[in-house]
Amino acid sequence: MTILGFTLSQERPWDLAGIGASLLCILHCVATPLLLVVLPTLEIFERQTHALFALSILCIGLLAFVPGYRRHGRWRVVLLGLVGFGMLSAGVLVPKATMSETAEVVTTVLGGATLITAHLRNAYFCQLCRACGRDLCTGELTDTVRV
Repeated sequence: MTILGFTLSQERPWDLAGIGASLLCILHCVATPLLLVVLPTLEIFERQTHALFALSILCIGLLAFVPGYRRHGRWRVVLLGLVGFGMLSAGVLVPKATMSETAEVVTTVLGGATLITAHLRNAYFCQLCRACGRDLCTGELTDTVRV
Protein backbone atom coordinates (compact mmCIF):
# COMPACT_ATOMS: atom_id res chain seq x y z
CA MET A 1 0.00 0.00 0.00
CA THR A 2 1.56 3.28 -1.09
CA ILE A 3 0.68 6.40 0.89
CA LEU A 4 2.25 9.80 0.33
CA GLY A 5 5.20 8.41 -1.61
CA PHE A 6 6.19 5.58 0.72
CA THR A 7 5.03 2.02 1.08
CA LEU A 8 3.35 0.31 4.01
CA SER A 9 4.03 -3.37 3.46
CA GLN A 10 4.64 -6.54 5.39
CA GLU A 11 7.65 -4.84 6.96
CA ARG A 12 5.40 -2.43 8.93
CA PRO A 13 2.27 -4.53 9.57
CA TRP A 14 1.52 -2.93 12.95
CA ASP A 15 1.51 0.58 11.50
CA LEU A 16 -0.87 -0.60 8.80
CA ALA A 17 -3.04 -2.32 11.43
CA GLY A 18 -2.95 0.83 13.56
CA ILE A 19 -4.09 2.98 10.64
CA GLY A 20 -6.90 0.54 9.93
CA ALA A 21 -7.99 0.35 13.58
CA SER A 22 -7.92 4.13 13.92
CA LEU A 23 -9.99 4.54 10.76
CA LEU A 24 -12.45 1.95 12.02
CA CYS A 25 -12.70 3.81 15.32
CA ILE A 26 -13.35 7.12 13.53
CA LEU A 27 -16.07 5.50 11.40
CA HIS A 28 -17.61 3.95 14.50
CA CYS A 29 -17.65 7.30 16.30
CA VAL A 30 -19.26 9.10 13.40
CA ALA A 31 -21.81 6.36 12.65
CA THR A 32 -22.85 5.49 16.22
CA PRO A 33 -24.97 8.60 16.89
CA LEU A 34 -26.84 7.93 13.64
CA LEU A 35 -27.32 4.25 14.45
CA LEU A 36 -28.53 5.03 17.98
CA VAL A 37 -31.46 6.92 16.48
CA VAL A 38 -32.47 3.83 14.52
CA LEU A 39 -31.43 1.18 17.08
CA PRO A 40 -31.46 2.68 20.60
CA THR A 41 -30.55 -0.68 22.18
CA LEU A 42 -27.00 -0.27 20.80
CA GLU A 43 -26.34 2.29 23.53
CA ILE A 44 -26.18 -0.54 26.07
CA PHE A 45 -22.94 -1.80 24.50
CA GLU A 46 -21.45 1.55 23.43
CA ARG A 47 -19.17 2.01 26.47
CA GLN A 48 -17.80 -1.54 26.16
CA THR A 49 -17.27 -1.17 22.42
CA HIS A 50 -15.37 2.08 22.91
CA ALA A 51 -13.22 0.47 25.63
CA LEU A 52 -12.48 -2.52 23.38
CA PHE A 53 -11.45 -0.20 20.53
CA ALA A 54 -9.21 1.82 22.85
CA LEU A 55 -7.53 -1.28 24.29
CA SER A 56 -6.98 -2.78 20.83
CA ILE A 57 -5.53 0.47 19.50
CA LEU A 58 -3.21 0.74 22.52
CA CYS A 59 -1.88 -2.80 21.94
CA ILE A 60 -1.39 -2.21 18.22
CA GLY A 61 0.28 1.14 18.95
CA LEU A 62 2.74 -0.47 21.36
CA LEU A 63 3.59 -3.13 18.78
CA ALA A 64 4.23 -0.41 16.18
CA PHE A 65 5.76 2.50 18.12
CA VAL A 66 8.17 0.67 20.46
CA PRO A 67 10.09 -1.11 17.66
CA GLY A 68 9.77 2.01 15.51
CA TYR A 69 11.33 4.17 18.22
CA ARG A 70 14.12 1.65 18.69
CA ARG A 71 14.81 1.83 14.98
CA HIS A 72 14.60 5.57 14.26
CA GLY A 73 14.83 7.11 17.74
CA ARG A 74 12.27 9.86 17.13
CA TRP A 75 10.50 10.46 20.42
CA ARG A 76 8.09 12.94 18.81
CA VAL A 77 6.46 10.11 16.88
CA VAL A 78 5.83 8.23 20.13
CA LEU A 79 4.59 11.42 21.81
CA LEU A 80 2.19 12.04 18.90
CA GLY A 81 0.91 8.48 19.31
CA LEU A 82 0.40 8.98 23.04
CA VAL A 83 -1.48 12.25 22.50
CA GLY A 84 -3.71 10.54 19.93
CA PHE A 85 -4.35 7.61 22.24
CA GLY A 86 -5.12 9.96 25.12
CA MET A 87 -7.68 11.84 23.04
CA LEU A 88 -9.20 8.61 21.78
CA SER A 89 -9.41 7.22 25.32
CA ALA A 90 -11.18 10.31 26.64
CA GLY A 91 -14.47 8.83 25.47
CA VAL A 92 -13.98 5.88 27.80
CA LEU A 93 -12.21 7.54 30.73
CA VAL A 94 -14.05 10.87 31.06
CA PRO A 95 -17.41 10.51 32.82
CA LYS A 96 -20.46 11.00 30.58
CA ALA A 97 -21.70 13.91 32.72
CA THR A 98 -18.45 15.82 32.10
CA MET A 99 -18.28 15.62 28.31
CA SER A 100 -21.09 16.18 25.80
CA GLU A 101 -21.75 13.67 23.02
CA THR A 102 -20.49 16.15 20.43
CA ALA A 103 -17.28 16.83 22.37
CA GLU A 104 -16.71 13.09 22.77
CA VAL A 105 -17.10 12.46 19.04
CA VAL A 106 -14.87 15.40 18.08
CA THR A 107 -12.17 14.38 20.59
CA THR A 108 -12.26 10.76 19.49
CA VAL A 109 -12.12 11.62 15.77
CA LEU A 110 -9.20 14.02 16.35
CA GLY A 111 -7.46 11.34 18.44
CA GLY A 112 -7.92 8.78 15.67
CA ALA A 113 -6.59 11.22 13.07
CA THR A 114 -3.61 11.98 15.32
CA LEU A 115 -2.89 8.26 15.67
CA ILE A 116 -3.09 7.78 11.91
CA THR A 117 -0.57 10.61 11.50
CA ALA A 118 1.71 9.03 14.10
CA HIS A 119 1.58 5.62 12.37
CA LEU A 120 2.31 7.21 8.98
CA ARG A 121 5.29 9.09 10.43
CA ASN A 122 6.54 5.97 12.21
CA ALA A 123 6.39 3.93 9.01
CA TYR A 124 8.04 6.75 7.03
CA PHE A 125 10.96 7.11 9.43
CA CYS A 126 11.42 3.33 9.70
CA GLN A 127 11.54 3.13 5.91
CA LEU A 128 13.96 6.06 5.81
CA CYS A 129 16.30 4.20 8.18
CA ARG A 130 16.09 1.10 5.97
CA ALA A 131 16.84 3.22 2.90
CA CYS A 132 19.95 4.79 4.41
CA GLY A 133 21.23 1.38 5.55
CA ARG A 134 21.96 2.39 9.15
CA ASP A 135 20.50 0.86 12.29
CA LEU A 136 19.75 4.28 13.73
CA CYS A 137 19.84 7.23 11.38
CA THR A 138 18.72 10.07 13.65
CA GLY A 139 22.17 11.61 13.96
CA GLU A 140 22.94 11.82 10.27
CA LEU A 141 19.70 13.31 8.96
CA THR A 142 19.44 16.98 8.10
CA ASP A 143 17.08 19.27 9.99
CA THR A 144 14.85 19.56 6.93
CA VAL A 145 14.04 15.84 7.07
CA ARG A 146 13.84 15.43 10.87
CA VAL A 147 10.61 16.33 12.57
